[in-house]
Amino acid sequence: MKNILIAAGIVGAATAGVILYMRNRNKTSETLHDVADAAGDAHEGVRRFFRKSKNEAKREYNHAMS
Repeated sequence: MKNILIAAGIVGAATAGVILYMRNRNKTSETLHDVADAAGDAHEGVRRFFRKSKNEAKREYNHAMS
């Protein structure tokens, strides 16, 4: 009887560990996905800024040369 209780305790602890791991894994995955989305948004913002500043510099250069 004692061995059965010990085995049940080990199986229960392992199951609880797996459940906690799976829950935290999903949160970590969601967090990484959110970070990737934020990085993508920042990348688009930087690209837009450089495109805009390049066009402004071209315009100023052409204006100065004419």
